[in-house]
Amino acid sequence: MSTETEASGPGLGAESDDGPADLQAAAAASFRAAATSWAFVYPRGWWTVPLTDTAQIDGAVRKIVVGRLGRRDDRARARREAREYLSQAAHGAAEEGGLSLAVFSMDVGDVAITGTMAVFTYQVTEGGRDELIASITGSTSGADVDKQKLDDGWVLRAVRQSEIERTDAEGNPMLPELRADYWTERRGLDKILQVSFTTPFVPLREAMLELFDAIVLSLHPVVRG
Repeated sequence: MSTETEASGPGLGAESDDGPADLQAAAAASFRAAATSWAFVYPRGWWTVPLTDTAQIDGAVRKIVVGRLGRRDDRARARREAREYLSQAAHGAAEEGGLSLAVFSMDVGDVAITGTMAVFTYQVTEGGRDELIASITGSTSGADVDKQKLDDGWVLRAVRQSEIERTDAEGNPMLPELRADYWTERRGLDKILQVSFTTPFVPLREAMLELFDAIVLSLHPVVRG
C-alpha cells in the first residue's frame, strides 16, 4: 500500500563514463527525473483515506471501521466512536490542505496500536526556499528536534507529547498524544513534504518513532509505464 504525490522536475544530470559509481548516480538521477509519483512503504494494518472530497472521505472511513471492527451488534459503540474520530481527523486534514491520510491499527499481543499519518505539501520556489525552511524550523519551538542529512536530501523531525493523564477545559478525560512531524526534501521531488503522525500510545514513544522514521525514509520515486 502506498501514498503517492505527483512529482515533477528537470533532468538531474547527464550520464558519465567515469566509472561505476558515476553510472549508478546518473541512473538514479534519470530515474528520479522520470518519476511520475512518489510513494511511502507501509506495514500491514495501514489504510489510506483519499482527501479529495467529502463523499470519498466518509466512504473510506466507513470501510476502514467495518474492516477493523466488523458488524457485530456488541461493537456498535466502538464503530461509532471510531467513525467519529477518523472522520474528524480526515476532514481536518482535508481542510488544512492535506494530500492524504493513513490510518493504522496494528495488533501487538492483545493491544491494538492505533494512530494516523497525514501528508501535506509545500511548493518549493527558488526565492522562497530559505524563508520556507526558516518558517518550518521556527514552528518546531518547544519540540525535540532532530535533523538528518540523506544522500538525496534531508529530513527534519519534531516530536511532542502530552501527559498520559489529561483532561479538557470541562474536566473530561482526553487521550494522551504522541505527535511526530517530519519535513523532508528529496532530490527530484519539487515539493517539501510534511508528514505528521499522531498516536495515543505515548509510553511506546521510542518504538513508535522508529516505525515513523522508517516510513518517512521509505519515500521513493515511482515510474509508470
